[in-house]
Order: sequence, then C-alpha cells, then structure tokens
Amino acid sequence: MTDVERIVSAQEAGSWFVDDEAYREMYEDMMESVCRATPAARDAARAELAERARAAGDPRLVYERAGRQRTSEVDDALLAARELRAFEVALAGVTRDCPFWIEPDPDFRGRQTDRNRFTISVESGGNAQLRQTAGTWTLGGGGLARILPGYGFSGAISLLAGIEFGGGAMLRPNTDPTEFVINYFPALPVVVRVHDVAWHYDFELAPVALFQADDGDFSFGGRLGFATGVFGLRTRGVLPWAGAAIAYEHYLESGGRPAADFIRGGLRVGIVWDPSP
Repeated sequence: MTDVERIVSAQEAGSWFVDDEAYREMYEDMMESVCRATPAARDAARAELAERARAAGDPRLVYERAGRQRTSEVDDALLAARELRAFEVALAGVTRDCPFWIEPDPDFRGRQTDRNRFTISVESGGNAQLRQTAGTWTLGGGGLARILPGYGFSGAISLLAGIEFGGGAMLRPNTDPTEFVINYFPALPVVVRVHDVAWHYDFELAPVALFQADDGDFSFGGRLGFATGVFGLRTRGVLPWAGAAIAYEHYLESGGRPAADFIRGGLRVGIVWDPSP
C-alpha cells in the first residue's frame, strides 16, 4: 500500500495530464513492487484501495457536486481512483511482465519505504549561519555531512541516530580589515522522522561541540533542529530526498570561549540505503 501511495503521489507531483500516459510511466515502478508481493497480499491491497475509492466517491460526480470546482474532496477522490487504477493496471500485467526470477515473498515489506527495517541515511547540505556572542551578531556560512543508522517502525515513524561533522567560516566581529574564523562542529544527532506519503518531517536533538582552526579547545552545547523534505522513488537500492533544515544551538561558556548561540539553516539532501539483501 505504501508503495502505491508513493508512486502515484510522485507521478501527481510531476506530470499528470493524460491518464494513459501517466499509468504507462508508473508501470515499471509499480511492477517492481507488485511482482514481489504474494497473491494474498495483492488481493488485500486491491480490496483496501477499492474501499478507499468507494468512500471517496467518483471524481467526476464529486466535481459536479462541488460546482465544477477543484476542491480538496475532488483531489481526494481523484487520488483514490488513480491509486486503484494504477494497481489494477499492474495486476493485469503480473503473468505477462513479472520476470521469471522474481518470486513472490511473504516477507516483502515494500520498496518505497523504510518501514520495519534497518537503514543507513547519508546526508549533506550547505547552510547560512548567525552567531550571537555577548550581544554581538555575526554572519557566516558552511556545510555538513552525517551518517545516521536508523529503524523504520510499522507506523509513520523512523528513529535515526549517528555522527555529524560540519564546518564553516564566519566574520570575526570588530576587526578591520575584516577577518574570518573557521569553526568546526562535531555532533551526535538523534532524529525522529515522521512520514507523510512522500514528505517527511524531522525533529532533532543533539549534543554538539565547537572548535576552531586556530584553537583546538572544545566548547560544548546542545541543538534543537527541524527539517522537512520530499522523497524521490527508489533508484538502485536507495531512496533519495531533498529539502531544507534549520537548527538552534546554544554553547555553554567552555573551552576558553564565552557562551554563544547559533542559528543555522539551509538546503539538505540525503539518501536512505537498505543494507539488507
């Protein structure tokens, strides 16, 4: 079910004008999931999709009742009808198009999700930075990379935790001519990821540290962060995603430095890899 939702959602987000063309474009992605599901799982999925479509109503009739306006009820009915039709198109091709070496697997959990499995997420991104120390604000920019092993639970929640290393250059306040200081930021992030079809929302806590290119003493602090992103479809064993993130960090007076506050935000990209066969 999750795979059907993700594939149809991705098609709607791209291009959907002529129905037959849209179903053709989704067909191979649908088959990669349907061929691996058992006949019983296919029957159960079709029954659930049919019930959703029945409950949402015929899209044309809903559109007419809404005064020929594209309302949220019309969109819900269209989505339910498209999910059912996409699945039925794939079911019709099982005997003809499923590769002979692909056997239905009772333990198949879907391809377009991390539910009920361990994964490794690799993420990177660039960000703008604001720093406040003793009432003085300064600007900078930098980037980060991180590796987050995680587990996706049967609901819409994944838990990830791992290591991160970032860095960046910031203006050094009250210097003439302008000088820069290079900061480095190791961290141990813990992320709760909430899934909503193709979208996800990350809520993060992390112990963080700071040291500088010309001063190796560590300052210590904590982070509150939030990110949102949209997944692409699985390609060569990984789920790619792209989005944006923002974080607030507070560093205690330590490492010979005064207390400091950072606000960092920017673009984020990542891949989710399932290491299991």
